[in-house]
Formats: sequence, structure tokens, C-alpha cells
Amino acid sequence: MRRLAVAFVAILGASALGACGRVAGEVVPLAGDKTLEEARTFEEFPLVYAGEQVDGLPLAAIVRRDDTADYVSFVYGDCLPSSPEGGCAPPAEIQVWPAARRSLGAYAGTQGAGASAPVLTSIRGSLAAFFDDGTRLELYTAELTLVLFARSPERLRTIVGALRCVAEDRAHDPAGRLDC
Repeated sequence: MRRLAVAFVAILGASALGACGRVAGEVVPLAGDKTLEEARTFEEFPLVYAGEQVDGLPLAAIVRRDDTADYVSFVYGDCLPSSPEGGCAPPAEIQVWPAARRSLGAYAGTQGAGASAPVLTSIRGSLAAFFDDGTRLELYTAELTLVLFARSPERLRTIVGALRCVAEDRAHDPAGRLDC
């Protein structure tokens, strides 16, 4: 038990030292676990992104989640945490999920008191739903669910127009379907 307590104190100390070097308002560089080359050869499910830059934001990180969630995330831009201990949301993110793991049907009956219902529409030939005052958009294709986060509805529209298949990464038709 004593060894466990010493290990816990050591971990807390290391965390505190890591936070000491960070200043509130300092840009936090984002780190991913995948390169664009690895994303181009990813075979578990097709990947869609908005290119190496969108709306003035560079592709900052590519992250694979395959634990309780199952998606690949393309993160655009850096963020500024409000405190040394706090995290922050990047300016834009595209999560690519297998359709079987995330769908509009998963939200049925989950709207709590005060939560607004998704606003349904069709985008690029696919069912889509806006959430969170238009700062989150989900696009549902036969194979994929794309979850887009941005700080404004205008940025979301720009990202949607830039979406393309990672493996092909060719010039895209903004009105074209998202079949990869």
C-alpha cells in the first residue's frame, strides 16, 4: 500500500511539473498518433478530411481512437487554454466513425430537458443533422458517420465544401457525394 501511495505522489508531482511550464493563453501544440501517409493507407474504414488546410487552419493532428470509441480524428488549428491546468477545444475537428458505431438512431430518446433536437437536412447527398446551435454537424453515409466541430456555422459550411476522401485526395466537387 505504501508503494502505491509513493507512486501516486510521484505521478502527481510529474503532472504538476509538466503544468508549471505552461502559461495561460500559450498555444498548445497538438500531437497525433498518425501521419497523413498512414491515414492514406488506413484500411479499417474509409477516411474523409478537409485537406491539409481548411479555412486558414492547418491540419495539426490525426488521432486514432479505438478504445470505447472507434474513430479517426482530423484536428485543424491550435488552441489557447485559459489556464495552465485546463485543456481547450481546437478551432475545427472532423471525426470519421464507421456508420455501425455512430448513427442518428443512437440519439433517439436521449434528448434531456432543455436540450434542443437535431436539425435534420441533406448535405452532399447524405442525411445530416446540426447540433449545438450549428457548431456540430453529423453527416451519415452508408459506410461512415462524419462528426464535424467548429466554432461557427460558417466555418462548418467551409469545411463541408472541402471534404474529400483521404486515400484519393484529389480535387473535389463540393456538391459531390462522400462515397470513398
